Amino acid sequence: MDEQPWTKFKSTIYSWLWRNPRSNRVVVDVAALSPADHTLDIGCGPGAAVRHAAATVERAVGVDRSPDMVDIAKRRSSAVPKAEFQIGQAEDLPFETGTFTVVWSAHSYHHWEDKEAGLIEAKRVVQPGGRLLIVETKSSGEHGLSLDGALELSKRLEALGLVDPSVELHHSNYVVSGTVA
Repeated sequence: MDEQPWTKFKSTIYSWLWRNPRSNRVVVDVAALSPADHTLDIGCGPGAAVRHAAATVERAVGVDRSPDMVDIAKRRSSAVPKAEFQIGQAEDLPFETGTFTVVWSAHSYHHWEDKEAGLIEAKRVVQPGGRLLIVETKSSGEHGLSLDGALELSKRLEALGLVDPSVELHHSNYVVSGTVA
């Protein structure tokens, strides 16, 4: 967990090292997006997954709590009209209830200060029938999820009222998902 938003230096280094990892395409593919979808990427970093989604969906939004990371995402996405970026964090999303059809967090869940509050907020902004996906690297360390951690997260989604929670492994990433009732 990061206590402060990332600095400009850390954001810049991260955005160059992880410019467009395979997991950005994985989350968009696994989400099975349609042209009618409105998507939100929580912890969007430099915005690669948002740009991938924008090629398919009606609206693609990314939030990150680092203003510097949001600036990088906006610059890299200037030619993608459907890609939007805002400063925000999982625990206090700046959107109305039921705004999105698909919400995901790819490799940022482990950074959330209050995971329970973040899950509640993520669920709040998904409209009924929409999907919530959490993608984390298969890991036993502090970055990522172990199988037990992924299964526990699936149980948390079910306890929050999501239906059909699942855990899938895609290219060394656990995808934990459910549908908002």
